[in-house]
Amino acid sequence: MNKHKWCSIPIIALGLVLASLLIACAEVPEVGLEIGNRAPDFTLQTIDDETVALSDFRGKIVMVNIWLTDCKGCVDEMAHIQAVFDRWSDEELTILAINTADSAASVREFVNSHGITFPVLVDPQGQLSSDYCKFGAPTTFFIDGKGIVKAIQPSAFLSPDEIESILETL
Repeated sequence: MNKHKWCSIPIIALGLVLASLLIACAEVPEVGLEIGNRAPDFTLQTIDDETVALSDFRGKIVMVNIWLTDCKGCVDEMAHIQAVFDRWSDEELTILAINTADSAASVREFVNSHGITFPVLVDPQGQLSSDYCKFGAPTTFFIDGKGIVKAIQPSAFLSPDEIESILETL
């Protein structure tokens, strides 16, 4: 038997062990809303009764905005979010504004009176409260195409440029 053949077996075995260790050590992100975690998936209805899931937008940047109609900061930042929505293409960015307290009818009335054209979802039963609402309203989460939370804004935006400066880092 060729003695070189026996020498290559330990090298191959060592390579397989090292490859297995690398795969085992590669961290799968935890699900949660800290930066670096995989954002918890959700499924909600839009004000037009369409069903939307966060996972529907894998491969795109997603901006999830938590808001209320009786929150002054929330109302003030809607114009800034609309300006960003108007500037960015649907292929680059998805904006999901989630109202977590009001009825679909009152949210629809608000959206129509403020000229909002980006997707608005409702969560009047507070399904997201344990995850997405822990910072209060307004809060915005920036999620990359792999579903990873990359930035969190726990207060109202003061300009469209403030939003875009975060988006440009993703």
